[in-house]
Amino acid sequence: MTEELIDPEAAAKVLGIRTLTVYKWTRERKIPFLKVGGAIRFRPSALQEWLRQTEYAPKQPSSESL
Repeated sequence: MTEELIDPEAAAKVLGIRTLTVYKWTRERKIPFLKVGGAIRFRPSALQEWLRQTEYAPKQPSSESL
């Protein structure tokens, strides 16, 4: 079964950002996307993986702050 592709508006909801930001990040090639017949589409799983890869690990407390 093939994953259903989503449009920029749905991608914005997945990412929790404005649709204009999705278009900007697409132009800048910051987020994974596909061009289907000239239309920009996204794989939800690729967006979720991109989010995981851009996540920062929690900072460990230093021994001085204990």
